[in-house]
Amino acid sequence: MSARAGAAKRGRPPKFGRRGRVVTLTLPEEVVAGLRQVNADLAWAVVRLFEKAAKRRAISPPPSDEAELVAIGGSRSLIVVPRKLFANLELPGVSILPLHADRAILALEPGRGMSDLVLAVDDRLAERTVGRLEAAALKRLRTQLRGWRRDHRLRCEARSIIIVERSRSRRRK
Repeated sequence: MSARAGAAKRGRPPKFGRRGRVVTLTLPEEVVAGLRQVNADLAWAVVRLFEKAAKRRAISPPPSDEAELVAIGGSRSLIVVPRKLFANLELPGVSILPLHADRAILALEPGRGMSDLVLAVDDRLAERTVGRLEAAALKRLRTQLRGWRRDHRLRCEARSIIIVERSRSRRRK
């Protein structure tokens, strides 16, 4: 065994606990002031903001043919699904509400929660009338739902939403 093999490394330890690189930036004064509110050390402020953004991206992967968690503010997210795959889907106690052209949110009847949603998906999959594409979409959704339920970093809570719908009839004079 060589003398250096057991010796501790000399010098200053890496600043962030891993290798780094010196980078020079020119930033607007208000950005520097904002970063200093995150951390007095600008490098640490940038690293913290990057890691925070990376965590958000890890929770909501972007593929458009999968269910995803979309942040709505703070640490809260909604379950968003591909509208084309779920528009005509019949899940008891679940409404598919169009969000925009290609996405929709899942809304549950009052008193229902995540376990009810998983059960509704399982029940629909057990039906003989389920088509191949619908079954594939439901299986992917079930996998996502179960993953979110088991993720110790996530807490699933049912909330009520209010839908205001305009009447299609003409107003009487």
